[in-house]
Amino acid sequence: MKAGFLIFFLSTSILVALGQADPEYQSVASARAEKIVAEVEPALASSIRGKIRDVVANQYIALHTIHAERDRQLEKQGANKERVLAHADSMVAERHDQYITALQELLTAEQVEAIKNGMTYYTVPKTYNNYLLMLPFATEEELVLIRENLKEAREHAMDGGSAKEKHAWFNKYKGRIANALASRGYNLKEEGERWAERRNLESSATYITESNRVMEKLSISDKWIEEQIRNLLAFQYQKMDVIYTDKQLQTAEMERASLDDAEREKRAVQIWEESKNALDVQRDKFFKKLEPLLNKEQIELVKNEMTHNGFQKELTRFEELLPDLNDEEKVVIIEYLKEARENALNVQTNRERNQWFAKYRGRANNYLSKQGYDLKKATEDLEQRTKN
Repeated sequence: MKAGFLIFFLSTSILVALGQADPEYQSVASARAEKIVAEVEPALASSIRGKIRDVVANQYIALHTIHAERDRQLEKQGANKERVLAHADSMVAERHDQYITALQELLTAEQVEAIKNGMTYYTVPKTYNNYLLMLPFATEEELVLIRENLKEAREHAMDGGSAKEKHAWFNKYKGRIANALASRGYNLKEEGERWAERRNLESSATYITESNRVMEKLSISDKWIEEQIRNLLAFQYQKMDVIYTDKQLQTAEMERASLDDAEREKRAVQIWEESKNALDVQRDKFFKKLEPLLNKEQIELVKNEMTHNGFQKELTRFEELLPDLNDEEKVVIIEYLKEARENALNVQTNRERNQWFAKYRGRANNYLSKQGYDLKKATEDLEQRTKN
Protein backbone atom coordinates (compact mmCIF):
# COMPACT_ATOMS: atom_id res chain seq x y z
CA MET A 1 0.00 0.00 0.00
CA LYS A 2 2.75 2.44 0.97
CA ALA A 3 4.82 1.65 -2.10
CA GLY A 4 1.78 2.16 -4.31
CA PHE A 5 1.06 5.53 -2.70
CA LEU A 6 4.67 6.61 -3.21
CA ILE A 7 4.61 5.70 -6.93
CA PHE A 8 1.30 7.57 -7.31
CA PHE A 9 2.77 10.59 -5.49
CA LEU A 10 5.89 10.62 -7.61
CA SER A 11 4.05 10.17 -10.89
CA THR A 12 1.46 12.85 -10.17
CA SER A 13 4.19 15.22 -9.05
CA ILE A 14 6.08 14.66 -12.28
CA LEU A 15 2.91 15.34 -14.29
CA VAL A 16 2.47 18.62 -12.41
CA ALA A 17 6.10 19.48 -13.07
CA LEU A 18 6.00 18.66 -16.80
CA GLY A 19 2.63 20.25 -17.39
CA GLN A 20 2.90 23.53 -15.47
CA ALA A 21 6.42 24.31 -14.20
CA ASP A 22 8.86 26.18 -16.40
CA PRO A 23 12.02 24.26 -17.40
CA GLU A 24 14.31 26.79 -15.74
CA TYR A 25 12.65 26.32 -12.35
CA GLN A 26 12.71 22.53 -12.77
CA SER A 27 16.48 22.75 -13.07
CA VAL A 28 16.73 24.99 -10.02
CA ALA A 29 14.51 22.66 -7.98
CA SER A 30 16.51 19.59 -8.97
CA ALA A 31 19.82 21.23 -8.03
CA ARG A 32 18.41 22.43 -4.72
CA ALA A 33 17.05 18.98 -3.93
CA GLU A 34 20.33 17.29 -4.83
CA LYS A 35 22.22 19.56 -2.43
CA ILE A 36 19.78 18.91 0.44
CA VAL A 37 19.87 15.13 -0.03
CA ALA A 38 23.69 15.13 -0.22
CA GLU A 39 23.87 17.00 3.11
CA VAL A 40 21.41 14.65 4.77
CA GLU A 41 23.09 11.37 3.91
CA PRO A 42 26.16 11.40 1.63
CA ALA A 43 26.45 7.58 1.83
CA LEU A 44 23.01 6.86 0.35
CA ALA A 45 22.99 4.43 -2.59
CA SER A 46 22.56 6.24 -5.90
CA SER A 47 19.20 4.54 -6.60
CA ILE A 48 17.54 5.63 -3.33
CA ARG A 49 19.24 8.99 -3.49
CA GLY A 50 17.71 9.61 -6.88
CA LYS A 51 14.23 8.77 -5.61
CA ILE A 52 14.58 11.10 -2.62
CA ARG A 53 15.97 13.86 -4.80
CA ASP A 54 12.93 13.55 -7.10
CA VAL A 55 10.51 13.63 -4.16
CA VAL A 56 12.13 16.81 -2.82
CA ALA A 57 12.45 18.44 -6.25
CA ASN A 58 8.85 17.66 -7.14
CA GLN A 59 7.69 19.20 -3.88
CA TYR A 60 9.52 22.41 -4.73
CA ILE A 61 8.00 22.35 -8.23
CA ALA A 62 4.49 21.67 -6.95
CA LEU A 63 4.70 24.49 -4.41
CA HIS A 64 6.10 26.83 -7.06
CA THR A 65 3.21 25.94 -9.36
CA ILE A 66 0.57 26.47 -6.67
CA HIS A 67 2.06 29.81 -5.63
CA ALA A 68 2.35 30.98 -9.24
CA GLU A 69 -1.29 30.15 -9.94
CA ARG A 70 -2.34 31.82 -6.69
CA ASP A 71 -0.49 35.01 -7.64
CA ARG A 72 -1.96 34.93 -11.16
CA GLN A 73 -5.47 34.64 -9.76
CA LEU A 74 -4.88 37.46 -7.31
CA GLU A 75 -3.85 39.77 -10.16
CA LYS A 76 -7.23 39.36 -11.86
CA GLN A 77 -9.67 42.19 -11.47
CA GLY A 78 -12.44 41.38 -9.05
CA ALA A 79 -10.63 38.37 -7.64
CA ASN A 80 -11.91 37.17 -4.30
CA LYS A 81 -8.65 37.43 -2.41
CA GLU A 82 -9.73 35.43 0.63
CA ARG A 83 -11.15 32.65 -1.52
CA VAL A 84 -8.01 32.44 -3.69
CA LEU A 85 -5.72 32.36 -0.66
CA ALA A 86 -7.84 29.75 1.11
CA HIS A 87 -7.84 27.50 -1.94
CA ALA A 88 -4.07 27.82 -2.34
CA ASP A 89 -3.52 27.12 1.35
CA SER A 90 -5.70 24.02 1.11
CA MET A 91 -3.70 22.69 -1.83
CA VAL A 92 -0.40 23.41 -0.07
CA ALA A 93 -1.57 21.62 3.10
CA GLU A 94 -2.58 18.56 1.07
CA ARG A 95 0.76 18.52 -0.74
CA HIS A 96 2.57 18.90 2.58
CA ASP A 97 1.00 15.78 4.07
CA GLN A 98 1.62 13.75 0.90
CA TYR A 99 5.23 14.91 0.80
CA ILE A 100 6.00 13.98 4.41
CA THR A 101 4.40 10.56 3.92
CA ALA A 102 6.54 9.95 0.82
CA LEU A 103 9.72 10.90 2.69
CA GLN A 104 8.83 8.67 5.63
CA GLU A 105 8.59 5.67 3.31
CA LEU A 106 12.16 6.21 2.12
CA LEU A 107 14.00 7.61 5.13
CA THR A 108 14.39 7.30 8.89
CA ALA A 109 12.74 9.84 11.19
CA GLU A 110 16.10 11.55 11.74
CA GLN A 111 16.71 11.81 8.01
CA VAL A 112 13.25 13.28 7.43
CA GLU A 113 14.09 15.87 10.10
CA ALA A 114 17.27 16.67 8.22
CA ILE A 115 15.37 17.12 4.94
CA LYS A 116 13.01 19.54 6.69
CA ASN A 117 15.99 21.47 8.05
CA GLY A 118 17.63 21.57 4.63
CA MET A 119 14.48 23.07 3.12
CA THR A 120 14.39 25.80 5.80
CA TYR A 121 18.07 26.85 5.88
CA TYR A 122 18.70 24.83 9.08
CA THR A 123 16.90 27.53 11.02
CA VAL A 124 15.57 25.13 13.70
CA PRO A 125 18.95 23.76 14.92
CA LYS A 126 20.69 27.12 14.52
CA THR A 127 18.00 29.04 16.39
CA TYR A 128 17.64 26.39 19.08
CA ASN A 129 21.40 26.46 19.70
CA ASN A 130 21.21 30.24 19.99
CA TYR A 131 18.53 29.91 22.67
CA LEU A 132 20.75 27.41 24.50
CA LEU A 133 23.56 29.95 24.56
CA MET A 134 21.36 32.94 25.39
CA LEU A 135 19.51 31.06 28.16
CA PRO A 136 22.04 28.48 29.42
CA PHE A 137 19.99 27.72 32.55
CA ALA A 138 16.62 27.31 30.88
CA THR A 139 14.69 24.36 32.30
CA GLU A 140 13.94 21.24 30.27
CA GLU A 141 10.28 22.29 30.15
CA GLU A 142 11.28 25.65 28.67
CA LEU A 143 13.61 24.00 26.16
CA VAL A 144 10.81 21.69 25.04
CA LEU A 145 8.59 24.73 24.55
CA ILE A 146 11.26 26.36 22.39
CA ARG A 147 11.90 23.20 20.34
CA GLU A 148 8.23 22.49 19.68
CA ASN A 149 7.49 26.04 18.57
CA LEU A 150 10.47 26.08 16.24
CA LYS A 151 9.44 22.74 14.73
CA GLU A 152 5.89 23.97 14.23
CA ALA A 153 7.24 27.07 12.51
CA ARG A 154 9.32 24.81 10.27
CA GLU A 155 6.27 22.86 9.11
CA HIS A 156 4.82 26.11 7.77
CA ALA A 157 8.15 27.49 6.52
CA MET A 158 8.76 24.37 4.42
CA ASP A 159 5.79 25.41 2.27
CA GLY A 160 6.91 29.01 1.86
CA GLY A 161 7.52 30.26 -1.65
CA SER A 162 10.51 32.45 -0.78
CA ALA A 163 13.22 32.91 1.83
CA LYS A 164 11.35 35.96 3.11
CA GLU A 165 8.19 33.93 3.63
CA LYS A 166 10.07 31.13 5.37
CA HIS A 167 11.80 33.53 7.77
CA ALA A 168 8.49 35.28 8.45
CA TRP A 169 7.09 32.03 9.84
CA PHE A 170 10.06 31.61 12.17
CA ASN A 171 9.81 35.23 13.31
CA LYS A 172 6.13 34.69 14.11
CA TYR A 173 6.90 31.69 16.29
CA LYS A 174 9.89 33.36 17.92
CA GLY A 175 7.42 35.99 19.03
CA ARG A 176 5.31 33.26 20.61
CA ILE A 177 8.39 31.87 22.33
CA ALA A 178 9.26 35.33 23.65
CA ASN A 179 5.77 35.78 25.09
CA ALA A 180 5.83 32.35 26.71
CA LEU A 181 9.25 32.94 28.27
CA ALA A 182 8.25 36.42 29.43
CA SER A 183 5.38 34.84 31.36
CA ARG A 184 8.04 32.75 33.11
CA GLY A 185 10.02 35.80 34.19
CA TYR A 186 12.53 36.13 31.34
CA ASN A 187 13.46 39.48 29.83
CA LEU A 188 14.75 38.38 26.41
CA LYS A 189 15.98 41.87 25.56
CA GLU A 190 18.29 41.88 28.57
CA GLU A 191 19.25 38.23 28.08
CA GLY A 192 20.13 38.98 24.46
CA GLU A 193 22.28 41.94 25.48
CA ARG A 194 24.18 39.86 28.03
CA TRP A 195 24.66 37.10 25.47
CA ALA A 196 26.05 39.65 23.00
CA GLU A 197 28.52 40.72 25.69
CA ARG A 198 29.58 37.10 26.18
CA ARG A 199 30.28 36.75 22.45
CA ASN A 200 32.67 39.72 22.38
CA LEU A 201 35.88 37.74 22.77
CA GLU A 202 38.03 40.87 22.49
CA SER A 203 36.44 42.51 25.52
CA SER A 204 38.57 43.26 28.57
CA ALA A 205 35.68 42.42 30.90
CA THR A 206 36.49 39.84 33.57
CA TYR A 207 33.86 37.40 32.30
CA ILE A 208 35.63 37.33 28.92
CA THR A 209 39.28 37.33 30.00
CA GLU A 210 38.75 34.72 32.71
CA SER A 211 36.60 32.40 30.59
CA ASN A 212 39.11 32.65 27.72
CA ARG A 213 41.96 31.81 30.10
CA VAL A 214 40.20 28.71 31.41
CA MET A 215 39.27 27.58 27.87
CA GLU A 216 42.92 27.73 26.80
CA LYS A 217 43.76 25.20 29.50
CA LEU A 218 40.86 22.90 28.58
CA SER A 219 41.71 22.68 24.85
CA ILE A 220 38.33 21.31 23.69
CA SER A 221 38.40 20.02 20.11
CA ASP A 222 34.62 19.95 19.46
CA LYS A 223 33.67 23.53 18.48
CA TRP A 224 30.05 23.34 19.62
CA ILE A 225 30.96 21.85 23.01
CA GLU A 226 33.74 24.43 23.32
CA GLU A 227 31.31 27.30 22.71
CA GLN A 228 28.80 25.94 25.21
CA ILE A 229 31.48 25.68 27.92
CA ARG A 230 32.95 29.10 27.18
CA ASN A 231 29.48 30.62 27.23
CA LEU A 232 28.71 28.94 30.56
CA LEU A 233 31.94 30.22 32.07
CA ALA A 234 31.27 33.77 30.94
CA PHE A 235 27.68 33.52 32.16
CA GLN A 236 28.89 32.33 35.57
CA TYR A 237 31.15 35.36 35.96
CA GLN A 238 28.29 37.63 34.84
CA LYS A 239 25.97 36.10 37.45
CA MET A 240 28.59 36.60 40.13
CA ASP A 241 28.78 40.27 39.13
CA VAL A 242 25.00 40.56 39.50
CA ILE A 243 25.03 38.97 42.95
CA TYR A 244 27.91 41.16 44.16
CA THR A 245 26.26 44.29 42.75
CA ASP A 246 23.06 43.45 44.62
CA LYS A 247 25.09 42.91 47.79
CA GLN A 248 26.74 46.32 47.38
CA LEU A 249 23.37 48.02 46.85
CA GLN A 250 21.91 46.40 49.96
CA THR A 251 25.00 47.39 51.97
CA ALA A 252 24.75 51.01 50.77
CA GLU A 253 21.06 51.04 51.71
CA MET A 254 21.95 49.70 55.15
CA GLU A 255 24.54 52.42 55.62
CA ARG A 256 21.96 55.09 54.82
CA ALA A 257 19.41 53.64 57.22
CA SER A 258 19.11 54.87 60.81
CA LEU A 259 20.26 51.71 62.57
CA ASP A 260 22.01 51.28 65.88
CA ASP A 261 25.21 49.23 66.06
CA ALA A 262 23.45 45.98 66.95
CA GLU A 263 20.88 46.34 64.17
CA ARG A 264 23.58 47.30 61.69
CA GLU A 265 25.66 44.27 62.56
CA LYS A 266 22.63 41.98 62.31
CA ARG A 267 21.72 43.41 58.90
CA ALA A 268 25.32 43.12 57.65
CA VAL A 269 25.41 39.44 58.61
CA GLN A 270 22.05 38.88 56.88
CA ILE A 271 23.28 40.55 53.68
CA TRP A 272 26.46 38.46 53.70
CA GLU A 273 24.58 35.21 54.31
CA GLU A 274 22.04 35.92 51.56
CA SER A 275 24.83 36.77 49.11
CA LYS A 276 26.84 33.69 50.11
CA ASN A 277 23.80 31.46 49.66
CA ALA A 278 23.03 32.94 46.22
CA LEU A 279 26.64 32.39 45.15
CA ASP A 280 26.63 28.80 46.44
CA VAL A 281 23.42 27.99 44.56
CA GLN A 282 24.69 29.56 41.34
CA ARG A 283 28.05 27.76 41.61
CA ASP A 284 26.34 24.39 42.06
CA LYS A 285 23.99 25.03 39.11
CA PHE A 286 26.97 26.01 36.97
CA PHE A 287 28.91 22.81 37.61
CA LYS A 288 25.75 20.74 37.19
CA LYS A 289 25.48 22.23 33.69
CA LEU A 290 29.12 21.36 32.99
CA GLU A 291 28.76 17.69 33.96
CA PRO A 292 27.35 16.48 30.60
CA LEU A 293 30.03 18.42 28.71
CA LEU A 294 33.21 17.57 30.65
CA ASN A 295 34.69 14.57 32.45
CA LYS A 296 35.67 14.66 36.13
CA GLU A 297 39.30 15.54 35.42
CA GLN A 298 38.27 18.44 33.23
CA ILE A 299 35.85 19.74 35.85
CA GLU A 300 38.67 19.60 38.41
CA LEU A 301 40.80 21.60 35.99
CA VAL A 302 38.05 24.22 35.65
CA LYS A 303 37.77 24.55 39.43
CA ASN A 304 41.52 24.89 39.82
CA GLU A 305 41.86 27.44 37.03
CA MET A 306 38.94 29.51 38.31
CA THR A 307 40.66 29.68 41.71
CA HIS A 308 44.11 30.28 40.19
CA ASN A 309 45.37 26.88 41.35
CA GLY A 310 45.13 27.76 45.03
CA PHE A 311 44.23 24.15 45.90
CA GLN A 312 47.36 22.67 44.32
CA LYS A 313 49.61 25.38 45.77
CA GLU A 314 48.33 24.73 49.29
CA LEU A 315 48.53 20.95 48.93
CA THR A 316 52.11 21.16 47.64
CA ARG A 317 53.01 23.35 50.61
CA PHE A 318 51.65 20.79 53.09
CA GLU A 319 53.47 17.94 51.33
CA GLU A 320 56.74 19.87 51.41
CA LEU A 321 56.22 20.95 55.01
CA LEU A 322 55.33 17.46 56.25
CA PRO A 323 56.81 14.85 53.91
CA ASP A 324 55.86 12.04 56.31
CA LEU A 325 52.09 12.63 56.12
CA ASN A 326 50.20 9.33 55.94
CA ASP A 327 47.37 8.68 53.46
CA GLU A 328 44.59 9.28 55.99
CA GLU A 329 46.04 12.66 56.95
CA LYS A 330 46.42 13.64 53.31
CA VAL A 331 42.76 12.81 52.68
CA VAL A 332 41.68 15.11 55.53
CA ILE A 333 43.88 17.95 54.26
CA ILE A 334 42.57 17.52 50.72
CA GLU A 335 38.99 17.74 51.96
CA TYR A 336 39.75 20.98 53.80
CA LEU A 337 41.40 22.44 50.70
CA LYS A 338 38.57 21.36 48.42
CA GLU A 339 36.09 23.08 50.71
CA ALA A 340 38.28 26.17 50.58
CA ARG A 341 38.24 25.95 46.77
CA GLU A 342 34.45 25.70 46.66
CA ASN A 343 34.22 28.96 48.57
CA ALA A 344 37.02 30.55 46.54
CA LEU A 345 35.01 29.83 43.38
CA ASN A 346 32.52 32.44 44.59
CA VAL A 347 34.88 35.41 44.85
CA GLN A 348 36.30 37.85 42.34
CA THR A 349 39.72 38.95 43.62
CA ASN A 350 43.00 37.26 44.52
CA ARG A 351 42.80 38.76 48.01
CA GLU A 352 39.42 37.11 48.68
CA ARG A 353 40.61 33.79 47.22
CA ASN A 354 43.70 33.86 49.42
CA GLN A 355 41.55 34.59 52.46
CA TRP A 356 39.45 31.47 51.90
CA PHE A 357 42.51 29.25 51.46
CA ALA A 358 44.14 30.84 54.52
CA LYS A 359 41.01 30.12 56.59
CA TYR A 360 40.99 26.44 55.67
CA ARG A 361 44.76 26.18 55.92
CA GLY A 362 44.27 27.21 59.56
CA ARG A 363 41.71 24.43 60.04
CA ALA A 364 44.09 21.92 58.50
CA ASN A 365 46.88 23.17 60.78
CA ASN A 366 44.69 22.69 63.84
CA TYR A 367 43.93 19.13 62.72
CA LEU A 368 47.62 18.37 62.19
CA SER A 369 48.54 19.80 65.59
CA LYS A 370 46.06 17.43 67.21
CA GLN A 371 47.74 14.62 65.27
CA GLY A 372 50.98 15.48 67.09
CA TYR A 373 52.80 17.51 64.44
CA ASP A 374 54.98 20.41 65.56
CA LEU A 375 54.24 22.86 62.73
CA LYS A 376 56.63 25.51 63.99
CA LYS A 377 59.52 23.05 63.92
CA ALA A 378 58.36 21.67 60.58
CA THR A 379 58.43 25.20 59.15
CA GLU A 380 61.96 25.79 60.47
CA ASP A 381 63.09 22.44 59.03
CA LEU A 382 61.57 23.33 55.65
CA GLU A 383 63.33 26.68 55.63
CA GLN A 384 66.59 24.92 56.41
CA ARG A 385 66.07 22.37 53.63
CA THR A 386 65.26 25.19 51.22
CA LYS A 387 68.50 27.00 52.13
CA ASN A 388 70.53 23.88 51.53
